[in-house]
Amino acid sequence: MALSGSEKDKQRLVSASRNLYDCVYVFVSSSNIMFRMLNQYLKTEFANVVVRENLSIKENLQLLMSALKEMQETVDTKAKEVQQRISEPLYAKITLTSTSKEERTKLVKEISSVYSGDLSNVCAPITTVLFKHGNLPDKLESVVRNLVSCPVVVLRVGDLLMSHAEIAKAFPMPTTSTTPPPPVTGARVRSTSLATAAMSLTSFMRTVLQGQSGSKSGLALAASQMEDAVKLLKPVCGSFQSTVKTAEEYVTLILDKLQ
Repeated sequence: MALSGSEKDKQRLVSASRNLYDCVYVFVSSSNIMFRMLNQYLKTEFANVVVRENLSIKENLQLLMSALKEMQETVDTKAKEVQQRISEPLYAKITLTSTSKEERTKLVKEISSVYSGDLSNVCAPITTVLFKHGNLPDKLESVVRNLVSCPVVVLRVGDLLMSHAEIAKAFPMPTTSTTPPPPVTGARVRSTSLATAAMSLTSFMRTVLQGQSGSKSGLALAASQMEDAVKLLKPVCGSFQSTVKTAEEYVTLILDKLQ
């Protein structure tokens, strides 16, 4: 059965908002993996970052950027030490992400020979160089700067997990009446949550609609705003995941050789 325009827009909004929610968690979970790896191999003491769902997307990403910049300072310093210890060609090979398992195995052996043949000491220089050249703080800062004028980034992270029913309550269909929609009702605990979400999302809707004209619905405009934000964030999410994946593959390779 064909969906009406408003139903399609609701689905778009649900999908885009969940993608935004996932992006925030990908950034944080990827960063925490890097922090744990550095804590283990460099003996640093980076604390895990926690997503604060009562804060906005922008606020959460700004908190994460602060932690990532601290990490970047550490790996920049440590990478210089690595660069002074191993040859330039070896250093350059670490930064390549498209190398095969055979090439990585050979590289690990060559680097371990510099570190007195001790494979257990190879995880530190490899993860350090990978995280330095990932340039993740700069990438995240750039995308947040590009999103600064987008009203989506001020939405609370917890408000992004919207059901169709919550969207209907937050964005009631327009009527010919000028009477404002009734407040959300329901069980006491749940109604408080929904009322807060509805207020936040309604404010977002008003911001999106400012200066807009034409027949495009508020739901469609809100969905478009969220989809545009996702398009900007997704590639940077991919960079975070790729950097972590490469580091994990190297560590797995090294640990397998130690067994």
